[in-house]
Amino acid sequence: MNRLNTDTNYHWREYVAIMAVTLLGLIWIYQETALSLVSLWQSSETYAHGFIIFPISLYIIWRQRADLSAIAPKPSLIGLAALVALGVGWIVSQAAGVQVIAQYMFVAMLSALVVSILGLRVARTLAFPLAFTLLAVPFGEIFIRPLIDFTGDFTVLALQLTGIPVYREGSQFSIPSGNWSVVEACSGLRYLIASFTLGCLYAYLTYRSRLRQFVFIALSIIVPIIANGMRAYLIVMIGHFSNMKLAVGVDHLIYGWVFFGIVMLALFWIGSHWREDHLTEEESSATSVATESSILSTKPVKAAGYAAIALLIGWVSPFFLVHLEQQTFNSAPVTVLLPETIGEWRASSPVSKFNPHFPGATATALKEYRNGSKSIGIYIAFFRNQRDGAEVVSSQNKLADEQKDEWNVINVSMRKIDDNNLQKVKQSRLRWNNLNILAWQWYWIDNTLTASPYIAKLLQAKQRLSGEGVDGANIIIFARHDAQPDEIASTMADFLEKSSSAILQSLENSSTH
Repeated sequence: MNRLNTDTNYHWREYVAIMAVTLLGLIWIYQETALSLVSLWQSSETYAHGFIIFPISLYIIWRQRADLSAIAPKPSLIGLAALVALGVGWIVSQAAGVQVIAQYMFVAMLSALVVSILGLRVARTLAFPLAFTLLAVPFGEIFIRPLIDFTGDFTVLALQLTGIPVYREGSQFSIPSGNWSVVEACSGLRYLIASFTLGCLYAYLTYRSRLRQFVFIALSIIVPIIANGMRAYLIVMIGHFSNMKLAVGVDHLIYGWVFFGIVMLALFWIGSHWREDHLTEEESSATSVATESSILSTKPVKAAGYAAIALLIGWVSPFFLVHLEQQTFNSAPVTVLLPETIGEWRASSPVSKFNPHFPGATATALKEYRNGSKSIGIYIAFFRNQRDGAEVVSSQNKLADEQKDEWNVINVSMRKIDDNNLQKVKQSRLRWNNLNILAWQWYWIDNTLTASPYIAKLLQAKQRLSGEGVDGANIIIFARHDAQPDEIASTMADFLEKSSSAILQSLENSSTH
């Protein structure tokens, strides 16, 4: 009954064969980007759902084979134009080192290929499964800090309403029974991604009305965020009433997933009360018109020509990028040297026990300076020939690895400073037991200083696309403090004013070698 009607739909099997071969060809051309997707699915539990996204999309397409049989495939120039635009976007994102955007460009190319070979009418029919493939791209790290802040706010407020006294500082808080910290694993990003993915699929399969679909998808975003706050509150309460014997180890995660499962089941159960199992009159009419107005499809030989052009367009971008990388590659070694004295500050033995993690850096320098009883450190991570996993702006670069270090980042903000070359710095407060550190961080790229990761990425793209070197660096100055950081911040500002020229000179010397 649902078999593809090849007698009236003209060469569908040939079109499918051409489509499959061209898709494999495009994946081979962009194999590095494709493999980066698979690597992230394998290495991160947060993004492991990526393995099932494409199979689900293929299954939905298979379910729609009867609708597709009523449409005559016809190659489209719009698809080829989209491939050109996406190829340019892929080059720029690769030049800037923004892997997630490059991955989105690649996955979108697969849909553009459908438009190129099968046409706009087919693509409109397959709009959801094609759009659903974008969820395979690992995305969401940008939301970790806001989610941590919300979870902390929610938990502290709930504890206060319960009558439990709370002392909070950043993402850490204390109650009479013990201390707690909201770290990345507690942000709820995994729950949010899983809920949004399932919510999109459920809304598509359950509802016909666009309004109901959008409402349910919105709920699949809002509910897990609130539920994660409730989860964190309940875990703290379990720990509190068990005298910190429960919910403080691996059972912490087990309780979290069990609670999330219950919340999602409740959301789907409630959503099922408004399910729509039948086509609306408008959809039935549209399907009827589509069946009656089927036109002769273009012969497969033309589709094969479009497929060849599509692969050629796809090949140009990686070829151009390789040319740029060869042009900008710098084989010279890098050494970063910091002066022994900066004004009245003298280099001294380390006292902070602080060592940032920048695993992809070509060279690093760490030196602490003392002036009387005060001590301030400088850390520079220099990157040459930046690439994936070894970039100035990367999620792998951390002031503290919370899985390995004793240091925890308890607060992050932007701070204005009075400097001609640098208006803002990223300020982080870190704690280890009773030790506190205040750290200021910024970037040096294309001889420009900025604290914005977005501007840094744009400067990196400008460097590479203009054929210049791809050198850059992270600069951090840090200092221990006892109570409030305001006093040490004033000292750091004075130190930065005295040391900025020495830091820039060190970077310029490293870049010219």
